[in-house]
Amino acid sequence: MRRDAPLAAVLTPVAFTSYLLSLRVRPGVVNDPRTVLLYIVLLAAIGLLVVVGHRRGLLTPLPITTVLLLLVPWVGFGPRVGPGPRGVEPESLIVFDFLVGVALAGTVVLSLAVVEHLALKHPRVNDALDGETGVGSLSVGVLHAAIVIGFSGLQFHSLEPATVGLAVWVTTGLVFLGAVPIYVALKTGRLSPAGVIGTGVGLVLVAPAGGQLSFGSLYAVCWLLPFVLSLLAADAERRLRRRHANESSVKA
Repeated sequence: MRRDAPLAAVLTPVAFTSYLLSLRVRPGVVNDPRTVLLYIVLLAAIGLLVVVGHRRGLLTPLPITTVLLLLVPWVGFGPRVGPGPRGVEPESLIVFDFLVGVALAGTVVLSLAVVEHLALKHPRVNDALDGETGVGSLSVGVLHAAIVIGFSGLQFHSLEPATVGLAVWVTTGLVFLGAVPIYVALKTGRLSPAGVIGTGVGLVLVAPAGGQLSFGSLYAVCWLLPFVLSLLAADAERRLRRRHANESSVKA
């Protein structure tokens, strides 16, 4: 009997809790044992998902799980350790307050695993996504959205239609913004679109996150602007490469 599945189920909660404790997060006092059980079950399920995905030849579960769980304390999925409008002192946190972040990470990993599985098994889905190229680009887009939303300082407190609409606009747009330049780079070899998006993410990480008009907030809400800039950069790179190729052929 293979032992990798139960081992992953045991080690994932231990590893994530150890990571939180390394950030000086105190376990605190948990009044409801069901909270502890849910915390363990969610993380164990994520570990099992990674193992099952690996057995089926899926490439996304392991790296996406690793990155998302590492980001959970920093990008605002639940309590946040890092500085910013949602940051709090690590000593004031309870480990199990990260349940929301763990649940979101697990949902994202499961969704991407299903997409990759369908891309591998169903020709129509494979053609629509262009195989592993599309799946990989989509994975990068998801990570791009998680990082930008977390570090931008945006907060969605209410469930009003306008707030929900803004959340959908931002999340969907940032996934699209992160995925398309990577797809273009992989298919055409044009690196300038990815460079534009990489620069934007870098500025989001280093710019102050306070206030509703911070650079991160503007980048997240107005994601269409950097997307247009990435397309313009791709066109400019295409023109430069064509001119260089023409000049090289003339010299030859």
